Amino acid sequence: MKFTLNPVCYEILRWFTWIVLPATATLIAALNAAWSWDLPIDAILSTFAAVETFIGVVLGIAKYSNDNKDTE
Repeated sequence: MKFTLNPVCYEILRWFTWIVLPATATLIAALNAAWSWDLPIDAILSTFAAVETFIGVVLGIAKYSNDNKDTE
């Protein structure tokens, strides 16, 4: 079974995973500390890491499938 993504969708998800999610997690952690918001920061950062990992794996599978579509 092949899993491919539209190139535009792939690039948007890649940018979101590599730039937006880590930057947002960092911002939340920094603001939580600076403003003493008392958020469950460990749970929030763990959630961000899990989502980033999941999307990264999906993108890796899509890239592998796309790169090897002509060999099968």
